Amino acid sequence: MIKFFRKIRQKLLSESKFSKYLLYAVGEIVLVVIGILIALQINNQNIYKHERSIERTYLKALKAEYEINLTKLNETIDLNYRIIASSNKLIEVFQQNVLDTISEKTVMKYFFNTFSDEVNYKPSKGVHTEIISSGNLKLIQNEILKRKFSTFESSLDEIRHQENEINISRLEIMEHFRNQGNLKRYLSSMGWEFNWESIFEKRNNKELFTSLRFFNGLFFFQNTSVGANYFCYEPIKRDMEETIKLIESELNK
Repeated sequence: MIKFFRKIRQKLLSESKFSKYLLYAVGEIVLVVIGILIALQINNQNIYKHERSIERTYLKALKAEYEINLTKLNETIDLNYRIIASSNKLIEVFQQNVLDTISEKTVMKYFFNTFSDEVNYKPSKGVHTEIISSGNLKLIQNEILKRKFSTFESSLDEIRHQENEINISRLEIMEHFRNQGNLKRYLSSMGWEFNWESIFEKRNNKELFTSLRFFNGLFFFQNTSVGANYFCYEPIKRDMEETIKLIESELNK
């Protein structure tokens, strides 16, 4: 093909047909430009297809990760609601005429149900972290999804802050129990058996409920736990459910 065009150029020059040669040269340049543009278009299409393939792979992985994290979140919310219910029962013990009518065993059961488990949401973030750190978030075409992925970590920061407040309060209550409560009587009420007696045998754990500090600690713990569900867990749950639906919509296109 190159030899063909060269022969035409040489023929036109030898015949001194400069105007025709100039017109031919312009036409040849146009053909070259068109060829380059076609090659660029094909290359861009290949790049686009490759990026869409990567995007689809990411979306599938993110959907799986978000579904796992949503299951973990629901478990965390359920646990926190159970803890709140038990803490409510403990706070009710401070009401007038309740402390004298309830057994120490029942009170310690409420105490165990409230403080035996620590609420701590730990989502999987492998895919999410990889797509953010690698800069491949730009491959996600859906702007709403892109925004949700970029703000996910800040939502987790809010959860960690709230959980830290809850844990500080929880540890303060446990410390108060260690200082003022009777661990042996507590364990006995939980079914432990001891064949010896201590000099504090008669110290009833219900005496904790005559302490204002203990009451304030419980009340703060309960309110921060309620706040975790209302301001942290439930909002991010709704956001994750919406994110999963958006991913499904993108994958079905």
